[in-house]
Amino acid sequence: MALQECMNGHLYDTSMYATCPYCSGGVNSGAPRVDFGGDAYVPTAPLDGGGIGKTVAASGAAPMGGYNNGYNNGAYDMGGYNNGGYNNGAYDYNAGAVVAPNEVGSTVAPAAYRKKEEEKKKEEEKKKEEDAGKTVAVFKKNAKVAEGTDPVCGWLVCIEGKSKGKDFRIYGRNNTIGRDEKMDICIKDDPAISREKHARLAYDIKHNNFSLIPAEAANSPYVNDEPVYVPTKLEAYDVIELGESKFIFVPFCCDRFTWQDSNTKGES
Repeated sequence: MALQECMNGHLYDTSMYATCPYCSGGVNSGAPRVDFGGDAYVPTAPLDGGGIGKTVAASGAAPMGGYNNGYNNGAYDMGGYNNGGYNNGAYDYNAGAVVAPNEVGSTVAPAAYRKKEEEKKKEEEKKKEEDAGKTVAVFKKNAKVAEGTDPVCGWLVCIEGKSKGKDFRIYGRNNTIGRDEKMDICIKDDPAISREKHARLAYDIKHNNFSLIPAEAANSPYVNDEPVYVPTKLEAYDVIELGESKFIFVPFCCDRFTWQDSNTKGES
């Protein structure tokens, strides 16, 4: 037997055929097929016109993916014919979706499950925003401030870093900290601070105190050179380190003043 490979990758016996029988339709016209590996599967009808006679694994089972759109080094997208989604050897076997390169070798959750989890996460985020909005509304009502005013409860004053000299307002709620403008405390100039939710600085309306809460930052915040891993109560003039910047915490609401009663306790 003298085997030869044609331009389309088919192997055929040159002692039996002058040209590739797969490309010329010899397989479908009753000519003997070429089998390798015993139970190797070779389709007898074209799928997309170009996959006839491809060498396949001798596993006794037919490949389940798209012969023309999903083939790469013997791997197929099992999401259906002509729906290939090959990416560095990884597939979503439920919907033919491409799996990110960093997920190669990991277990991929079914598409329906992932969708459900994403919807659940969105609902939780929405609820948090609604709850935060209710808290702010109650605070403003009790403070009896002018309509449209978001009363200040304290400040962070930058003493080291690219924002040195700037002050950042702290409001009567769970203040988010980050570089994004959507954050309550937006510190744009420090690239070492996460874009969103680097940390949170909360004002507790009921107990009239402040706490620094770690969030999603890769680098932990510090208070007076101590790392913050859990909610940490703040005192006046504590030094807070975020990214490559340092801030002095200056409370406005304190033992002498709260927006709830709008009176200084020191008055006679």
